[in-house]
Amino acid sequence: MISNQHEVTIKASDLRGILEYVPLYRNQTFVIAVDGSVIECDNFPNLVTDIAVLRSLGINVVVVHGIGSQLKAAGKARGVQLSDVYGNDPVDDATLSLAREVSANVLQTIVDTFTTKNLKCATVNAVRATEVGIISGIDYMNAGRIEKIDFKSLENLLSLGMIPVLTPTAVNREGKVFRINSDLLAADVAAGLGATKLIFMTVTRGLMVGDEKAVAVPLGEAKDLMESRREMIDPRVFSKVKCAIRALETTRTQRAHILDGREFASLLTELFEKVGCGTMIYSDEYQKIRPATPEDASGIYNISRISSSEQNLVYRTREEIEGKIGTYFVYEMDGSIIAFVSLQDIGEGCAELASLHVQPFYQGNDVGTHMVEFVEHKAHQAGFKRLFALSTKSAPFFLQVAKFEEVSPRELPAARLEKYKKSGRNSKVFVREIA
Repeated sequence: MISNQHEVTIKASDLRGILEYVPLYRNQTFVIAVDGSVIECDNFPNLVTDIAVLRSLGINVVVVHGIGSQLKAAGKARGVQLSDVYGNDPVDDATLSLAREVSANVLQTIVDTFTTKNLKCATVNAVRATEVGIISGIDYMNAGRIEKIDFKSLENLLSLGMIPVLTPTAVNREGKVFRINSDLLAADVAAGLGATKLIFMTVTRGLMVGDEKAVAVPLGEAKDLMESRREMIDPRVFSKVKCAIRALETTRTQRAHILDGREFASLLTELFEKVGCGTMIYSDEYQKIRPATPEDASGIYNISRISSSEQNLVYRTREEIEGKIGTYFVYEMDGSIIAFVSLQDIGEGCAELASLHVQPFYQGNDVGTHMVEFVEHKAHQAGFKRLFALSTKSAPFFLQVAKFEEVSPRELPAARLEKYKKSGRNSKVFVREIA
């Protein structure tokens, strides 16, 4: 085990770093899957403290626990030959009986530790299982698969400030108990709740490919790794990567993390420091953003015409949009444009993020944030040093979400400043330095 007995000093700068993320994460839901080996290690109370910090910041938390380590220990102590440890293989009656007992004990440990941190939690029979059945001629006996999850019950508990705790056993319609895999359960819960993050707390440093740790992995690359370099992936995290991919492919969950739960403050470090300490697998939203084509001009015009009537955008004719179509990027979903933005060269090594618009139905789902990040990346590639944005109504977005800085219009390049004065819109001016 990794010792956690060391002194940690919290600096004011650490708190400021955490508070920067509060507007982004408040009222979001994180699903945290905790391996049994983490629950039995000395650092588990510190992990629970980290969860308490998340709750104090207004972040909803669901916990799914494993029992693998405790089940192996119990089987050895009682001389029971286990047919399965992690819920992936056939589960005979003796293994199921021991798994039920171990699961109850682990759950009580979680409840007791949560109580010492003044955290309110509840276990709920929100998961209905059914038998895996016979696969390739092999009877999986008491191994179960998830048939239904009562997400409404979980949401109700979260609305009351409770932390739902889910166990790796569940019953079918007739009350028969099945053993299920906790990683898979966590993935399906995250996807069903639309959780912002799915976090696996385990006993490795993250996703190890040979001796190298993967730090930030796009979803497509993670899928390739599973196929092309499977033999090099630490088997202890293979299931977690597989389940992370399952959740991310639903598009409702955008980030999955694999962390060493034995390491002091690993959860907070991963979430609130730019470098992090584990592995993040992320859904590549950029793949949905593409350069606009002449065929998109009509759609952009029709959307922008409605927005400009509400003074959210500067009105531009169809001809103006067609003439500058090469500066536009569109976010496409199911063949429809749901957002667009323009990146324009305004001289003196500066670019302008212009005409950012997200269709109302998709607002609040980070689409605008992805568009800004994409444009900043393109501006960096093009060699621009500063990225400006002008707005009359979206100051909170550019300041609090996109992390721009408000500046005087005099900061604009001379030609753009002249155009600004002539417009008479008196827009606020924001800038972000491009590294």
